[in-house]
Amino acid sequence: MGKLFNSFKFGVIAMAAVVGLSATASAQILTVDDERVEREAAAYKDFNLQTNELRQSILQRRQMVTRGGAIEQQLADLEKRKAIIGNDKYEEEKKKLEQTYVRFQQELAQLEYVFDQLRQEAMVQVERARQPVIRSLLAERDAQVIMMKRLLLGSAAGIDVTTQFIEKLDSELPNVTLNNLPKPAAEAAPAEPKKQ
Repeated sequence: MGKLFNSFKFGVIAMAAVVGLSATASAQILTVDDERVEREAAAYKDFNLQTNELRQSILQRRQMVTRGGAIEQQLADLEKRKAIIGNDKYEEEKKKLEQTYVRFQQELAQLEYVFDQLRQEAMVQVERARQPVIRSLLAERDAQVIMMKRLLLGSAAGIDVTTQFIEKLDSELPNVTLNNLPKPAAEAAPAEPKKQ
Protein backbone atom coordinates (compact mmCIF):
# COMPACT_ATOMS: atom_id res chain seq x y z
CA MET A 1 0.00 0.00 0.00
CA GLY A 2 3.04 2.20 0.17
CA LYS A 3 2.38 3.34 3.69
CA LEU A 4 0.20 6.20 2.58
CA PHE A 5 -1.10 6.55 6.12
CA ASN A 6 2.35 6.68 7.71
CA SER A 7 1.27 9.29 10.21
CA PHE A 8 -1.79 7.14 11.03
CA LYS A 9 -0.31 3.77 11.93
CA PHE A 10 -3.49 2.97 13.85
CA GLY A 11 -1.87 4.36 16.99
CA VAL A 12 -2.00 2.05 19.95
CA ILE A 13 -5.46 0.53 19.61
CA ALA A 14 -6.25 0.62 23.29
CA MET A 15 -9.46 1.52 25.01
CA ALA A 16 -10.05 3.36 28.23
CA ALA A 17 -11.47 0.01 29.36
CA VAL A 18 -7.97 -0.76 30.61
CA VAL A 19 -9.10 0.91 33.84
CA GLY A 20 -9.78 -1.91 36.21
CA LEU A 21 -7.14 -4.08 34.62
CA SER A 22 -4.99 -5.38 37.45
CA ALA A 23 -1.94 -7.56 37.63
CA THR A 24 -3.94 -10.34 39.23
CA ALA A 25 -6.79 -10.27 36.72
CA SER A 26 -6.49 -12.59 33.76
CA ALA A 27 -7.07 -9.84 31.21
CA GLN A 28 -7.88 -10.77 27.65
CA ILE A 29 -5.64 -8.83 25.28
CA LEU A 30 -6.47 -8.94 21.58
CA THR A 31 -4.14 -8.02 18.75
CA VAL A 32 -4.66 -6.39 15.36
CA ASP A 33 -2.08 -6.40 12.56
CA ASP A 34 -2.28 -2.74 11.56
CA GLU A 35 -0.12 -3.24 8.46
CA ARG A 36 -2.54 -5.87 7.19
CA VAL A 37 -5.47 -3.57 7.97
CA GLU A 38 -3.86 -0.84 5.85
CA ARG A 39 -3.33 -3.29 2.98
CA GLU A 40 -6.73 -4.99 3.06
CA ALA A 41 -9.39 -2.69 4.56
CA ALA A 42 -11.79 -1.19 2.03
CA ALA A 43 -11.39 2.40 3.28
CA TYR A 44 -7.62 2.32 2.70
CA LYS A 45 -8.02 0.73 -0.73
CA ASP A 46 -10.62 3.36 -1.61
CA PHE A 47 -8.31 6.17 -0.48
CA ASN A 48 -5.50 4.78 -2.65
CA LEU A 49 -7.82 4.42 -5.63
CA GLN A 50 -9.16 7.97 -5.31
CA THR A 51 -5.70 9.51 -4.84
CA ASN A 52 -3.85 7.42 -7.42
CA GLU A 53 -3.64 10.19 -10.03
CA LEU A 54 -2.53 12.70 -7.39
CA ARG A 55 0.19 10.33 -6.13
CA GLN A 56 1.36 9.77 -9.72
CA SER A 57 1.60 13.55 -10.24
CA ILE A 58 3.67 13.86 -7.06
CA LEU A 59 5.95 11.03 -8.15
CA GLN A 60 6.40 12.56 -11.60
CA ARG A 61 7.42 15.93 -10.17
CA ARG A 62 9.77 14.34 -7.65
CA GLN A 63 11.50 12.50 -10.49
CA MET A 64 11.93 15.80 -12.29
CA VAL A 65 13.33 17.90 -9.45
CA THR A 66 15.25 15.50 -7.21
CA ARG A 67 19.02 15.44 -7.23
CA GLY A 68 20.02 13.45 -10.29
CA GLY A 69 16.49 13.85 -11.65
CA ALA A 70 15.38 14.52 -15.21
CA ILE A 71 15.89 18.30 -15.15
CA GLU A 72 19.36 18.00 -13.66
CA GLN A 73 20.24 15.49 -16.37
CA GLN A 74 18.87 17.82 -19.04
CA LEU A 75 21.00 20.64 -17.64
CA ALA A 76 24.10 18.39 -17.72
CA ASP A 77 23.32 17.44 -21.33
CA LEU A 78 22.85 21.10 -22.21
CA GLU A 79 26.22 21.92 -20.60
CA LYS A 80 27.90 19.31 -22.83
CA ARG A 81 26.34 20.87 -25.94
CA LYS A 82 27.23 24.45 -24.99
CA ALA A 83 30.18 24.69 -27.39
CA ILE A 84 28.09 23.30 -30.25
CA ILE A 85 24.92 25.37 -29.83
CA GLY A 86 26.57 28.64 -28.85
CA ASN A 87 26.27 30.78 -25.74
CA ASP A 88 23.01 32.57 -26.64
CA LYS A 89 21.10 29.35 -27.37
CA TYR A 90 22.67 27.73 -24.28
CA GLU A 91 21.54 30.59 -22.01
CA GLU A 92 18.04 30.54 -23.52
CA GLU A 93 17.59 26.78 -22.99
CA LYS A 94 19.18 26.91 -19.54
CA LYS A 95 16.76 29.65 -18.47
CA LYS A 96 13.79 27.58 -19.72
CA LEU A 97 14.96 24.52 -17.78
CA GLU A 98 15.51 26.59 -14.63
CA GLN A 99 12.01 28.03 -14.93
CA THR A 100 10.59 24.54 -15.42
CA TYR A 101 12.50 23.36 -12.35
CA VAL A 102 11.06 26.15 -10.20
CA ARG A 103 7.54 25.51 -11.54
CA PHE A 104 7.76 21.79 -10.81
CA GLN A 105 9.09 22.46 -7.31
CA GLN A 106 6.16 24.77 -6.60
CA GLU A 107 3.67 22.28 -8.04
CA LEU A 108 5.23 19.46 -6.01
CA ALA A 109 4.89 21.44 -2.78
CA GLN A 110 1.25 22.24 -3.59
CA LEU A 111 0.39 18.64 -4.52
CA GLU A 112 2.04 17.29 -1.36
CA TYR A 113 0.05 19.77 0.72
CA VAL A 114 -3.21 18.70 -0.97
CA PHE A 115 -2.34 15.03 -0.45
CA ASP A 116 -1.60 15.66 3.22
CA GLN A 117 -4.99 17.37 3.64
CA LEU A 118 -6.76 14.46 1.93
CA ARG A 119 -4.93 11.96 4.12
CA GLN A 120 -5.99 13.84 7.24
CA GLU A 121 -9.58 13.97 5.98
CA ALA A 122 -9.54 10.19 5.46
CA MET A 123 -7.87 9.56 8.84
CA VAL A 124 -10.67 11.35 10.66
CA GLN A 125 -13.25 9.16 8.94
CA VAL A 126 -11.31 5.96 9.68
CA GLU A 127 -10.85 6.96 13.31
CA ARG A 128 -14.59 7.58 13.73
CA ALA A 129 -15.44 4.22 12.15
CA ARG A 130 -12.79 2.36 14.10
CA GLN A 131 -14.10 3.29 17.56
CA PRO A 132 -17.37 1.28 17.35
CA VAL A 133 -15.41 -1.60 15.81
CA ILE A 134 -13.03 -1.64 18.77
CA ARG A 135 -15.90 -1.48 21.28
CA SER A 136 -17.73 -4.28 19.46
CA LEU A 137 -14.70 -6.61 19.40
CA LEU A 138 -13.92 -5.94 23.06
CA ALA A 139 -17.50 -6.75 24.04
CA GLU A 140 -17.73 -9.87 21.86
CA ARG A 141 -14.46 -11.30 23.14
CA ASP A 142 -14.89 -10.09 26.72
CA ALA A 143 -11.51 -8.39 26.39
CA GLN A 144 -10.01 -5.32 27.98
CA VAL A 145 -7.59 -4.11 25.33
CA ILE A 146 -6.68 -4.37 21.65
CA MET A 147 -3.04 -3.75 20.78
CA MET A 148 -1.08 -3.49 17.55
CA LYS A 149 0.54 -6.81 16.76
CA ARG A 150 3.88 -5.20 15.90
CA LEU A 151 4.22 -3.92 19.47
CA LEU A 152 4.16 -7.41 20.92
CA LEU A 153 7.15 -9.69 21.26
CA GLY A 154 4.92 -12.72 20.97
CA SER A 155 1.30 -13.73 21.12
CA ALA A 156 -0.81 -16.80 21.65
CA ALA A 157 -3.08 -18.29 19.03
CA GLY A 158 -6.63 -17.05 19.10
CA ILE A 159 -5.98 -13.50 20.24
CA ASP A 160 -5.42 -12.02 16.77
CA VAL A 161 -8.66 -10.39 15.60
CA THR A 162 -7.33 -8.72 12.45
CA THR A 163 -9.72 -10.49 10.09
CA GLN A 164 -12.76 -9.61 12.22
CA PHE A 165 -11.45 -6.06 12.63
CA ILE A 166 -11.16 -5.64 8.85
CA GLU A 167 -14.61 -7.13 8.25
CA LYS A 168 -16.24 -4.84 10.82
CA LEU A 169 -14.31 -1.77 9.60
CA ASP A 170 -15.34 -2.55 6.01
CA SER A 171 -18.94 -2.77 7.13
CA GLU A 172 -18.67 0.48 9.10
CA LEU A 173 -16.69 2.40 6.45
CA PRO A 174 -16.63 0.79 2.98
CA ASN A 175 -15.17 3.94 1.43
CA VAL A 176 -13.92 7.39 2.32
CA THR A 177 -15.31 10.70 1.14
CA LEU A 178 -12.63 13.11 -0.06
CA ASN A 179 -14.24 16.51 -0.45
CA ASN A 180 -11.12 18.35 -1.61
CA LEU A 181 -9.87 15.87 -4.20
CA PRO A 182 -8.52 17.88 -7.15
CA LYS A 183 -10.09 17.34 -10.54
CA PRO A 184 -8.02 15.30 -13.01
CA ALA A 185 -5.66 17.43 -15.06
CA ALA A 186 -3.51 16.66 -18.06
CA GLU A 187 0.12 16.31 -17.07
CA ALA A 188 2.56 18.39 -19.02
CA ALA A 189 6.16 17.29 -18.68
CA PRO A 190 8.82 19.76 -19.69
CA ALA A 191 9.98 19.39 -23.25
CA GLU A 192 13.42 17.92 -23.81
CA PRO A 193 15.90 20.52 -25.00
CA LYS A 194 16.35 20.26 -28.74
CA LYS A 195 19.67 18.77 -29.75
CA GLN A 196 21.47 20.30 -32.68
